[in-house]
Amino acid sequence: MNVTLIHIVWTVMAFVFFVGIVIWAWGSGRKEDFDKAARMALDDDKPIDSKDLH
Repeated sequence: MNVTLIHIVWTVMAFVFFVGIVIWAWGSGRKEDFDKAARMALDDDKPIDSKDLH
């Protein structure tokens, strides 16, 4: 095997892996999980009580 063939195989494998991740991330089953993760930081906030400020 020469170096060029190894580079070609590596590039094709990396591209297939990338396309797999894109399909996984943009799949319809992931939307609810990603929406929930996006709201997590806001859902944990507690209202500020004026007693806590002093």
